[in-house]
Amino acid sequence: MATLTMSLVVLFLASLMVFYTSSGMLFEIKTGNNQLYQSKAMEAARGSVEHSMAWLVNSSNTSSLVWTTDATGPAGTNQKATAASFPSSVSSQTIGGYTVAVSLWRNSATPTILEVSAAASGDANATIRQRIRLGTTTVTTTTPNTLNIASVAPIVINGGLSGVTGTPDVYPSTTGGVAIVTSSSNTADINIGHLDLNGGTISYGAFTGDAWSFIFPNTTKAEMKAAADFEKIYYYDAALQPPNPWHDSIGTASDPVILIFDVGAGCPKVNGSVTIYGLVYYGNSCADNGWGGATIYGSMVADMSITKLNANAEFSGWSVNSGSGVITLPPTTTTSTAQTFAKLAASWRDF
Repeated sequence: MATLTMSLVVLFLASLMVFYTSSGMLFEIKTGNNQLYQSKAMEAARGSVEHSMAWLVNSSNTSSLVWTTDATGPAGTNQKATAASFPSSVSSQTIGGYTVAVSLWRNSATPTILEVSAAASGDANATIRQRIRLGTTTVTTTTPNTLNIASVAPIVINGGLSGVTGTPDVYPSTTGGVAIVTSSSNTADINIGHLDLNGGTISYGAFTGDAWSFIFPNTTKAEMKAAADFEKIYYYDAALQPPNPWHDSIGTASDPVILIFDVGAGCPKVNGSVTIYGLVYYGNSCADNGWGGATIYGSMVADMSITKLNANAEFSGWSVNSGSGVITLPPTTTTSTAQTFAKLAASWRDF
């Protein structure tokens, strides 16, 4: 009897120990599940915050936001983005079985600071808030820039043509093609006189504004002057006077050049059996000097009327020559404003 009694006592105590251990294990399991569910809810909220910020990175999305007065948001905010401007694809998300409601807030006094609030609900609940600062920065983009001489008529004039004597010739790039391009729409402004167009035509009112912008739409004079190397680009103005008369043959059929006589450089006479492959630009009115036996394969561009064109100059469109006719110009530089996006340090809140 004593042995049986002791055995029962021992069995009872052992059962108590097993029950206590099992209860502790069940408690640990429940605690672990709660932590798991809470972690999943937290990660769902975190993912929604990141997704929302990725949406806000796009400046067009940010600029389309509409704000309404609302004092129920996080401390320090008094405006909320409307549902119409903050789409449901961002504001109502489902991640890992958790439904996440995202709202966007700001203080009207500091509209460049936004606060994203994401509340996840499911087996557990979690809320995360993150503040971000919006700003702007200047972005400069540089792209290659070229001029195809073959696309420019042999003569381009911003104005009229008169006083042509001697035996000058114009040879269009193609048979019956355009020989002269002018900004004037009045046919009386172009008096070819002794100028032989060799079957070419005249294009009236072909452009507005100055001839420079028509030929070099993506390059300023300052950029062209800075790029002048007097091998591919020659640039003369009041500060750097050109030789007058001009006696140098420049360029080749496979390597054309640009010769610029800008405002202040006058209108140098080009003579002495000079051959130029490329484009010659005049910023001044060519009313004083004539032409000698110059031959230009490419284009002659004048940003004012030409009132004296004589002797036996020849202007031939580029396609009559070999080579590509492509000239490398200073690269095109464009400046734009881009939105910057940064998380505010120590603004993360989770609970």
